[in-house]
Amino acid sequence: MPTSPPKRRRADAERNIVSIINAALEALASDPDASMAEIARRAGVVRATIYMHFPTRESLLDAVMESAVAQVAEATAQAEPSRGEPEEALERVLRSTWQKLSDFHALLAINTGRLSAKELHRRHQPVMTLFVPLIERGQKKGVFRRDVPVSWHLAMVRAIAHAASAEVRSGRISESHVEPAMLSTALNALRSQ
Repeated sequence: MPTSPPKRRRADAERNIVSIINAALEALASDPDASMAEIARRAGVVRATIYMHFPTRESLLDAVMESAVAQVAEATAQAEPSRGEPEEALERVLRSTWQKLSDFHALLAINTGRLSAKELHRRHQPVMTLFVPLIERGQKKGVFRRDVPVSWHLAMVRAIAHAASAEVRSGRISESHVEPAMLSTALNALRSQ
């Protein structure tokens, strides 16, 4: 007959996993080479607990990336990309998501070094699939360029958002100026001529 301790252990394990992933996101954002010991310290667990759930650094990085992509996908969905005129919807979605993307800028650099371009693309699909109907709608209405594929528009939006993040982190542009610059650049890149 099952007792409550196994349920408690499962709940503790789930909390540990969430704590470890959140600590890894935080640690890797400030130091892409953060050690497992540092991540464990931030999570409030011992290294052995990390290895129990994530046997390798790669498996932890995979879980962290999955969590980051899920957070950006959630922010994208909450911004309602299907509501309103395409330009207005794109601006609203970018306002809601670019800072989340900025939070994960260091993670992008880590994953670019360890994953192929094809694999990176595959892993970003939960976010990109939310943008596709918006871009297609804008193309059908003639407000977004039709002479390039949707994939090009998506690549430009990603590149501009990541460039905004890099510029803020380097101190070359202030946080108060970066969002308007990023939005106008992205919208102008997609607009029909």
